[in-house]
Amino acid sequence: MSRREGPPGRETAAARSNVRRIWYGYGQLGRAEKSGFGLFLHDIVRIYAEVSIISLPVLFAIMAAPAPGQLDAKATGLVAWLTMTLVGTLVRGGWVRPLGTPTPGWVRLSPSLLVLRVGYFNAALAVAAFGGLSVAAAVTGFAAGSLAAPLAALAWAGTAAAVSMLAFPRVSGEWLAVWR
Repeated sequence: MSRREGPPGRETAAARSNVRRIWYGYGQLGRAEKSGFGLFLHDIVRIYAEVSIISLPVLFAIMAAPAPGQLDAKATGLVAWLTMTLVGTLVRGGWVRPLGTPTPGWVRLSPSLLVLRVGYFNAALAVAAFGGLSVAAAVTGFAAGSLAAPLAALAWAGTAAAVSMLAFPRVSGEWLAVWR
């Protein structure tokens, strides 16, 4: 299994194999075959770290946002953050195919793609979290006092986050086509 297998900028081997690279410490790398649950745990930790570290500016903005009513940016942000992690994991493991591309797998961690991730992940999380609050405000005018506004806000946050992560491999391919 070659690291450079598949199209540029994509980790197709991780989506097609049960083998993952592991680190034993002291600079020793190895490979291990994992069960389906082991693959999921391995991949979710990787994607969670990727999304969380790169999205810190928006996560700080979400935490600092005021909470005027029963629904705040923390709730929509948490739904969006967890959805981004889950969908990214499913794409990386090959369980779900990304939108707009026939190639399975997640996006490599190369320098030019890290620049893309900073802008893309922060924008996606902001649109999902704060867009959910806008949806809640719009729905509140129609159905005051019901659960429609919070449910619509959380649905927006989850849907926007899922679509953004499903589209990210395609966006990264377009990015590489322009910047190569």
